[in-house]
Amino acid sequence: MSEKTAAASGQLDGIASLQRFLTRQPILNGEHGIVGYELKRRDPAALADDALPGAVSRRQAEDEWLLASTIDLAYQRALGDKLTFLGVAPESLHSPLMEQLPKNKVVVAIHPQRSSPALIARAEQLAHDGLQMALDDPAEHQELAAYCRYIRFDTTHYDVMGLTTQVVRSLDTGSNKKPLLIATQVDTPEVYAACRKLSFNLFQGYYYTFPPASGAHRMDSSSLRVMELLNLARNKAEFPEIEKSFKLDPALTYRLLRYINSPAIGLRRTIESIRQALILLGHDQIYRWLTLLLFTGKEADPRSQALLRNALVRARFTESLGHDKLKRSECDTLFIVGMFSLLDALLGIPMQQALAGLHLPQPVLDALIDQKGPYAPYLKLALACEHFDQDAIAASAAEIGIDADAINLAHVNALIWSESLDI
Repeated sequence: MSEKTAAASGQLDGIASLQRFLTRQPILNGEHGIVGYELKRRDPAALADDALPGAVSRRQAEDEWLLASTIDLAYQRALGDKLTFLGVAPESLHSPLMEQLPKNKVVVAIHPQRSSPALIARAEQLAHDGLQMALDDPAEHQELAAYCRYIRFDTTHYDVMGLTTQVVRSLDTGSNKKPLLIATQVDTPEVYAACRKLSFNLFQGYYYTFPPASGAHRMDSSSLRVMELLNLARNKAEFPEIEKSFKLDPALTYRLLRYINSPAIGLRRTIESIRQALILLGHDQIYRWLTLLLFTGKEADPRSQALLRNALVRARFTESLGHDKLKRSECDTLFIVGMFSLLDALLGIPMQQALAGLHLPQPVLDALIDQKGPYAPYLKLALACEHFDQDAIAASAAEIGIDADAINLAHVNALIWSESLDI
């Protein structure tokens, strides 16, 4: 983090705890590929503009924290070419931190109540300097929209005819440079299908986490083999027995040896036998690796990759939250809860059926099927952070006994960690 960024962040440390939690939503293209994430630390509609000590508004303080976090170099490196959308208040466009944002990686999203001359002039200046901006629901802000690369529409605010009218109006700019259209709150496959027909470029929400509309189907042989191996690893079966099962699937054997010899493992010599690989990894690491294979065992497709990324963030996030609350073995279980929480969407079958062949401990089943038991609050917290639900986050955080700062740090670190994996 630069000295300027650290100083700006340090200025905010003296402000009373805001107890606002970081939330995120993925932004996908028409082929379900994740192109970026929107990060927010508050709900703009519910946030008052009351001033805090030092004549800094609550809203600006939270935006400054968000901007400073995004400028962090570790965060930028981890996300690579993915975009970060930052939901900030229009008045935060005047923050000096705007000049420090990585302009090719960040999109500043605003939802103004009114377009003042000062706001339009600032947007024009930032656009001229190369900063990308997104404007929410531009019907009453056409002059401001001229400086925004992206136009976003909350799909819950329109019927089909109304949304169609707004899309046509937004694309009728009179110039060759058309804005890119983003549909937000796309939380069902039906809404996604409708928005794709309306020529939206990007989609924000969790529509891809629903099981496919085709309904239940039988699991493929690859998934069944991975589940068999998961049960062997969980039951601490002898390595010769696990090796025998690996040998029945040449593709799995290849992937195991590629994994054990990857730079991430850091071995000084090449491992060429299944038995050696299994002994070096041990049962717990084998189990963790096999959970990833459930998402990547079949032919790779963008939707499965998006599900895997989301499951990894959930898994790492829930695991991190448990570090100071639970035993190490229970933290490992939280990782599995996070990973398996999207298994029904991946396999296209109900969760109870998807888990039937895994012989999981009852507390894990309780969390995944009924959202009950000791692991449920951690999973509920992860889900609430994905859906911009501040009230649900606060309730789960209170139940666990974790404050906002710890949750926000775990959330950012989980996102960085998931994007740093070579999968």
